[in-house]
Amino acid sequence: MDDDSLIKVAVDYYGKKKSLRAAQAHYYWGAAYRDMGRIPFAVDKYLDAIQLMPGENEFLAMIYDNLAECYEDEDLYDVAIESYRKSYQIVCRDKKSISYPLRGIAHVFLLQHQLDSALCYFQKAYDCVLAIQDSSMLPLLYNDFSTIYLEKKEYVRADEYVSKAISMMPSDNLSGAYHLKGMIMLGLNRLDSARYFFNKYKDEQDIYGEAVRYNGLREVEKRLGNWEAAMQYADAYMVVYDSIQKLSDRQKLDELMDNHELEEHKRMVSQQERAVIGYLVGTVFFLVLAGIFFFMWNDRRRKKRYIALQRELMQKRVDTMELREEKALESEDERINKLVELGEHQLKLCMSMFEETECYKKLQEMEKATPKQLLSMSSAFRMEINVAIREAFIDVMANLEKCCPALTNDDLFYCVLSLMHCSNRVIIELMNVSSDALKMRKSRIKGKLREDIFKYIYLD
Repeated sequence: MDDDSLIKVAVDYYGKKKSLRAAQAHYYWGAAYRDMGRIPFAVDKYLDAIQLMPGENEFLAMIYDNLAECYEDEDLYDVAIESYRKSYQIVCRDKKSISYPLRGIAHVFLLQHQLDSALCYFQKAYDCVLAIQDSSMLPLLYNDFSTIYLEKKEYVRADEYVSKAISMMPSDNLSGAYHLKGMIMLGLNRLDSARYFFNKYKDEQDIYGEAVRYNGLREVEKRLGNWEAAMQYADAYMVVYDSIQKLSDRQKLDELMDNHELEEHKRMVSQQERAVIGYLVGTVFFLVLAGIFFFMWNDRRRKKRYIALQRELMQKRVDTMELREEKALESEDERINKLVELGEHQLKLCMSMFEETECYKKLQEMEKATPKQLLSMSSAFRMEINVAIREAFIDVMANLEKCCPALTNDDLFYCVLSLMHCSNRVIIELMNVSSDALKMRKSRIKGKLREDIFKYIYLD
């Protein structure tokens, strides 16, 4: 594949939200880059696919396998093994798929010339293939075993395995096995057989294999004393070697360009992320400022209202004092009626001011509490509310006392609690009396107050 424009359509369609389809789109995008030889970009897309996977399954294991192969191409062996291990952890209970990551780990060890470790993992993969009777994998593993024993210079065992591989492989896939057979025959010093198999290995697309073939044939002719033929193969080897060097230089240049493009892409993404973070920080900062401004404005408004209530209350106190000075000019009933009228206004003002305090919230908590919760409330909690009510409604209590001097402090407090419409159970808790004692107090107050005032205080 030379172009990734088609796969980009699918990538854009599924977006960056976690889903199997989105992960598949990014995986195939990575595969397209890998086909183009752009390994850094392939790795980047494989990693995106892993992030987009909604869960663990065989497809995720396949992504890790392909990612590991990319790391192998870049000689990042430790990272490659780690990717293979992650794939193995996903499919460890699936005997049909477990041979792939095991064989991949073995290949990485082989590339590092850790032959015993490689042989161990090839054997594990071989055992899994035998268990599921997957004949398609057997020739590949026989070829792997042959490669190991060739590296260990155990040519006889290497020959046994490559012969099995050749007998099972399809005819159009024998080039690699023929090359391996030729190397083994060279190791056994069976030169005619080595020449035969080197000549059978002809894959014009594999320039590296061609170089190895020419080098092998050169060694065969050299050992046979055919110096002219040896020189011809040596010349052919040098021509191919020069091509490999040019190809290697081009690959390095492409890799540098890919890395530059990848870094540029990352830089753009980083700039976008910084822009988003800056926008979010600015938004949060603006919201915090707005919150502070609103809090200050609301607090200022509340304080103004509180001051206005205090002024109005002070004015009512002045009116009360003036009324006391005029008491000689009026009858007792008229004076009390005016005191009651002033008391109504004072009650509203005191109630408005009390509602601004924390104790009002605590009083509401008592009203909403269950009987069990009421019992658990401390005496200090009740005393705090008691004191706050007495302080807030001192003017109301003073007016009631002027209307009826016979009322005691507890009587006045009970009247205020009733004017506040507190429930009986809350009144009992705040006054720390029994229900019967409260009824008796109410009866005594009824005998002391005028009937209209009593009905105003006790609506029932």
